[in-house]
Amino acid sequence: MMSRRDALLALGGSLVALGAPAARAAERLRVGKAVIEVFGYIPLDVGIKYGFFAKQGLEIEEINFAGGPKLAQAITAGAVDIGLSSGPAMAYSAKGAPEIAVATITASPAFMGLNVGQASSARSIDDLKGKRIGVASAGSLTDWLVAELNRAKGWSDDRDRAVSVAIGGEPTAEFAALKTGAVDATLGGVATGYELEEQHAGRLLGDVSAYVKELELFTTFASNAIVQQNPDAVRRFLTAWYDTVAFMKSHRAETVAVTSAVIPGYTAAVSARLYDGLVSQFSTTGKFEPAALEKLRASFVDLKILEPSADMSKLYTEAFLPKI
Repeated sequence: MMSRRDALLALGGSLVALGAPAARAAERLRVGKAVIEVFGYIPLDVGIKYGFFAKQGLEIEEINFAGGPKLAQAITAGAVDIGLSSGPAMAYSAKGAPEIAVATITASPAFMGLNVGQASSARSIDDLKGKRIGVASAGSLTDWLVAELNRAKGWSDDRDRAVSVAIGGEPTAEFAALKTGAVDATLGGVATGYELEEQHAGRLLGDVSAYVKELELFTTFASNAIVQQNPDAVRRFLTAWYDTVAFMKSHRAETVAVTSAVIPGYTAAVSARLYDGLVSQFSTTGKFEPAALEKLRASFVDLKILEPSADMSKLYTEAFLPKI
């Protein structure tokens, strides 16, 4: 009579012969970045490189887009499962896009900064009184942040008010606008200021947290389809993300190396400055901060995206966050 051990060995050999998988294959998730030039989205790349998503049984297909609207269109078309975008992209959900915010990446405006060219005599943000500030487009977050600067500084008179000038959201557009004198300053990523300094073409004048303390700035979104069809994959994605963030906070060299390898134009020196100034600002739990959401809601009302009575709670959920 065949022993139990021999029977199990024989069964195992039969399964191998039949090509049966030893373990469940990793599930593929299509993850889109609104733009590639954002340090706030770098946990995706660090997590891929150091196996945090693989540990959760996920294979990540990373897709980079040319702005939040393009990413929202891809989610609507069913081409993306998870999106990494700005907090203001919640407006797409409010207007019917089939997506919902599932976690905060950061509520710190310190990722955004005011940059000036090399010839500028400005020494502080106060020196931008009455100046022209380049923004991505009319009605954008950067446009609103210029309006918020005017409010914070009390620049209400036409002679004092800083004026938004639409120049496009690409770093190259910021460089060109400053170089040609089309604007006196630009409002974009602090990384642009670091790049300007490295090239002796300008500098970071100050980051936005000097006058906006909290704002839902970068956010993770999930398509309604993935939420309904595979909610466990969303949970595992977020678990891997926040495990990656914890890793990043204690692994400077590894994070800097991935950042400079992934983001075009980010040298090791620029990446190191971003890490030193911003890694502490990443959320470690994904929980949305009420004050940051309220500031975002105020921006939506100011930009006439939402009515003052709009309910922000319908635009996000914390149901998929890892248990801390």
